[in-house]
Amino acid sequence: MVETVKMKHSYFEIDKYGDLKKTSQAIKVKHSYFEIDKGGELKETSQDLKKNPETKKNFFTDSVYMNIGYNLVTPILLGVIIGLALDSRFHSKPVFTVFFIFIGMVSSFYNLFRLIK
Repeated sequence: MVETVKMKHSYFEIDKYGDLKKTSQAIKVKHSYFEIDKGGELKETSQDLKKNPETKKNFFTDSVYMNIGYNLVTPILLGVIIGLALDSRFHSKPVFTVFFIFIGMVSSFYNLFRLIK
């Protein structure tokens, strides 16, 4: 057999000093907003503070992300062009090309890291 237990509800309120007090009845409260001021005190405010304010997006904020491809490919292509030019001038076929492709890849990853940060 299951016994039923009548639970007593406890109601609390915050007094004008910011202390929590137990009360005997429920108080119907409209939306109240509180904030902590610079002195560490809790005070009631009338405004709704949003946690994550929306940022306004426009063409200039999105243009950073539209140029990711250019920022990744351009250093590698420049490395290939410079490497081929130096290899044809000094007749050392793959040495400068491989070296400048590696430098271009490192530069591309640095650009990507800088964009993400």
